[in-house]
Amino acid sequence: MSSCISDPALDFALKCVSAVQSTYGAEGEVQKKFRSRCRHLIESLYYSGLAYTLAYVVSKAGSSALNFALEAPVPEEIAKHVKQVKEAEEASYALYGAFLLAFLKQTGIPEVAGAKMILDVLGNLNRSVTLAIAEIKALRFAEWLKRLAEGLFEAK
Repeated sequence: MSSCISDPALDFALKCVSAVQSTYGAEGEVQKKFRSRCRHLIESLYYSGLAYTLAYVVSKAGSSALNFALEAPVPEEIAKHVKQVKEAEEASYALYGAFLLAFLKQTGIPEVAGAKMILDVLGNLNRSVTLAIAEIKALRFAEWLKRLAEGLFEAK
């Protein structure tokens, strides 16, 4: 008798790249830029931490998509929302940040789970005694997202 234990980070990353593909198509500017975000923002997570990375994403994309992800942490809905309101550069940052928040919310990270706005998340992370757990989960998800984006979306 065999039992299967799935990796929630991989499961959610698969949903995210599928959402980007189904919303934006197989090729295009958003996909290329999203691939680039996935490759570079993981370094920011690793070296500067989760709060800094989220604040950086907000500075590049605004808070709309990230706040939306806190309300509706579903990759398909996030991608559709971002497509309606963002150009390619902003969209790539918005997708990355929103997917990261949605993953953390769905996995029950306390700093994110009850938050309604990105500013709440940043404040919670700043006061967190369990920040290391959130960062470990964020890095695991970011690694899967990076690998999948590299494999599915063409580079510039």
